[in-house]
Amino acid sequence: MYIVLLGPPGSGKGTQAEVLSKAFDIGHLSTGDLLRDILENKDHPLYPKVQVIKEGRLVSDEVVNQVVEDGLDKPKFKNGAIFDGYPRTPAQAAALDRMLAAQGQKIDVVIDLDVTRDVLIYRLLGRLVCPRCKRIFHKRYGLTECPDCGIELVRRGDDNEETILKRFEEYKDKTAVLQDYYKNSPAVYIRLEISDASRTAEDVQEEITERLRQHDVI
Repeated sequence: MYIVLLGPPGSGKGTQAEVLSKAFDIGHLSTGDLLRDILENKDHPLYPKVQVIKEGRLVSDEVVNQVVEDGLDKPKFKNGAIFDGYPRTPAQAAALDRMLAAQGQKIDVVIDLDVTRDVLIYRLLGRLVCPRCKRIFHKRYGLTECPDCGIELVRRGDDNEETILKRFEEYKDKTAVLQDYYKNSPAVYIRLEISDASRTAEDVQEEITERLRQHDVI
C-alpha cells in the first residue's frame, strides 16, 4: 500500500501518517527525516549532494527524488509507504510514479487534508513542541511540560501569523497543480475539508477511516 498525504504545514500530516503507518503496517516516509539521516552519515553516497542544506540552500528536485528512491530501499518500507511532505510538485509526483512502477507498484490512495486558513492559524499559533521527542501539543490542553519527557514545551520561532500566512499561500499556489495531477490519476483521491478548529486528530482519523471504507480500501 502506497499513500500520499497532502496538506499545508500544520495540517496534521505527520500525526495522521503515524496512525496510518500502524494501521496498514507500512513505513512513514518523511523527506525531512531521510535528509537528516543522510546529513548524520558523511559516508552516505548522497551526503555531498544534500550537505548544501547546512549552507541554507535548497536541495534540488532531482536530489530529493534520489533521496526518496534511496529511502524506499530501507526494510521499513518493504510493505509500502505513506509519503509525508513529498511529492511537492507534479514533477516529483511523476518521478515517484516512475520509481514505484519500476518495482511493479503504484500510488494507491491520496489523502488531501484541506485545512482552512483560520484553522491553520489557530493550530500553529497554539502549537507547542517537546525539544526531545518532538511530540506536538496545543496550548488549549494546558500542558507546559512533555508528559513523556518531563521537558518544558517550546514554541517554534516560525510559528507567527506572518510566516504562517506566507507558508499557507505558497502551499496553495504550488499545490493546486499537484492536486489536479492526482485527481486525474488512477489513485483513490480523498479530500477532507477541515474548517472547524475544534476537530481533534482523532476526529480526522475517524473520517479518514470511514472514507477509506467507502472506497473499499479497508
